[in-house]
Amino acid sequence: MLFSLTGASGAGKSTVLAHLETVDWGTPVHCVEFDSIGVPDDADTAWRHGAIEHWAQQALAAQADGAHVLLCGQVPMGELLAAPSADRLEGIAVCLLHCSPEVRSERLLQRGEDPGAIMHHNRFGDWFRAHTIDPTHAPEVIRVSSDVPMQWSRWADARPGDPQWRAEIVDTDSLTPAQTARLVEAWVRGELESRRHAASGIAGLT
Repeated sequence: MLFSLTGASGAGKSTVLAHLETVDWGTPVHCVEFDSIGVPDDADTAWRHGAIEHWAQQALAAQADGAHVLLCGQVPMGELLAAPSADRLEGIAVCLLHCSPEVRSERLLQRGEDPGAIMHHNRFGDWFRAHTIDPTHAPEVIRVSSDVPMQWSRWADARPGDPQWRAEIVDTDSLTPAQTARLVEAWVRGELESRRHAASGIAGLT
């Protein structure tokens, strides 16, 4: 199974990942950072398509060994579901961390981000949340030409509330990093438990 902890810059992903890497899940869960494969200076949406497919393939390799992957990075749900190898995964679960433009601006300034770039981060953050709620919201942002055979048709007809378009959304504005980490940990544990129950039910029918 592939867990995607996602969101735009400043939402709190890296802080949460540091906590999740220390958790005993009771089953193998490999926590990885999206950018750990290296990000070229000219990285764009088309490059991200290839990187997402890379991580989908890594999750498939882990799945073959009875393990899961928790991927932390800026991965829009539409791109993840359209990755060529995504339909071979036993499951995909998405958790979006989101914050307001005001909080994002403050966090990015404290991080040393170029003030001139913060407006773009905020615009992407607003789009990210809207996209996660509604698959019909400005899909052209991610549906660009690339060398990766993305399967956009998998969700082309999806609408808000579609079972395949499901995500946990955590607003981190008023949360401490520790509180956010605990919420995400609870989300992962809940998804793992649901998967165990589903597997037990299937086994009971055979």
